[in-house]
Amino acid sequence: MKQIAINNNPSFQFGKVMLTSWALATGFVGGGALIGTKITHSQTEAPVYSFGNTQSDYGVLAVQITSDSTGTAVVNLDGFRVYTSFDFDTFQDRNGQLGGEFTAIDINNLAVDQVFDANGNNYGDFTNADDIRNMISVITAHIEKNKMARG
Repeated sequence: MKQIAINNNPSFQFGKVMLTSWALATGFVGGGALIGTKITHSQTEAPVYSFGNTQSDYGVLAVQITSDSTGTAVVNLDGFRVYTSFDFDTFQDRNGQLGGEFTAIDINNLAVDQVFDANGNNYGDFTNADDIRNMISVITAHIEKNKMARG
């Protein structure tokens, strides 16, 4: 029986095998890198909150504390920008663990000043009591999370 060297074997084509191996390896490495970058990127958009008592979505666009007990906020309510002003009280609270003290706030009065649609046109106030309660919740959470209140 005659032995044929691998280079002279007509059924084994070294170039095609290497090209296929290189393409598969590149695909796996590139795909893994792409998946890794998708997973590790953090969220840069403001969170949107939904509550069970309404079918609306709420997101805080801006909050400004104007004095020790007043502030203003802009809330995204289903694509509408709701400009509000509010009065609040601060108090020291704790989350149940050692060193977990923080300044909590209680919004007493929230007033809707203006409402604008997505195009920037002035829109009539359509908020109800549930919307006000939900806006108070998201504004309070934003202020406490970002430690904007002084106590």
